[in-house]
Amino acid sequence: MNAVDIPHDMRFKFGPNLREMPMNKMDMLYGMMYLQKQLNDESIEEDEKGKIHGMLGTFLRIVGELDESKRQLNQAIDIFRASGRKQSVFINQMRLANTYQWHNDFDTSNRMFAELLETAENDSDYSEFKDFIYQHQGKNLFDQKKYEEALDYFRKALELQQDNRNKELIESTETAIETCEKKLNN
Repeated sequence: MNAVDIPHDMRFKFGPNLREMPMNKMDMLYGMMYLQKQLNDESIEEDEKGKIHGMLGTFLRIVGELDESKRQLNQAIDIFRASGRKQSVFINQMRLANTYQWHNDFDTSNRMFAELLETAENDSDYSEFKDFIYQHQGKNLFDQKKYEEALDYFRKALELQQDNRNKELIESTETAIETCEKKLNN
């Protein structure tokens, strides 16, 4: 299951603080109820359950339910660890680091992002995630008002994304750079 398979509006945009905001919060809540219902289906395989827990954790963070977000993301990580899906563990650890960031637990988010960065920079199995990690570490630093450092990470992300055809990703990074530059100039 992917987010597009959910029969509700799960889209989001980025606010002035570079955090995701639901386009339609009520519909996103209904979508999360739909996902929760899917988890109760006995016929769903464990890996699919892990994917659903990961999506739930992400959407819960977006609507501000941070404790439940952590719980769902940890369940996803446990499921993927048990099945040996290392990249899925990595992705959900990045999501979990974001949730700690939103919770203003920067000791934990900084530690997690440092570990994820080290893995992405030193293990070729994870190098495809470098631009994501740079961008998310930039947002983590932005939330801590470390705008110079954040800007460096956003620029690193954009440099890697230039070969990427995903215009939305490039635009979100350009917006992050613009927002960071405005903060530095004020």
